[in-house]
Amino acid sequence: MAARHLNRLRHWFWLFTLFISWNGGQTLGKAVMGIKVVQLNNTPLSLWQAFGRQGGYSAGFATGLLGFIQIYWDPNRQAIQDKVADTLVLKIST
Repeated sequence: MAARHLNRLRHWFWLFTLFISWNGGQTLGKAVMGIKVVQLNNTPLSLWQAFGRQGGYSAGFATGLLGFIQIYWDPNRQAIQDKVADTLVLKIST
């Protein structure tokens, strides 16, 4: 049973990694919120950076969610997954 859940989690991990890499730094939720993820030099994410950023979510949970709420005191408003992958989340001008 646990192996099945782990396998399902692995599939979602890869799905989000590929989707955010191939869709200009946006998942469906990010598109709805009007935000996207870019490299520090404002270029689209590579597949490797998208993979690292998804892995950074694990670090956010492992730190007792401090990795996520550090956006409130970080000067660049980066969470731990952004620091791992050298990315920023930007608001898209409409």
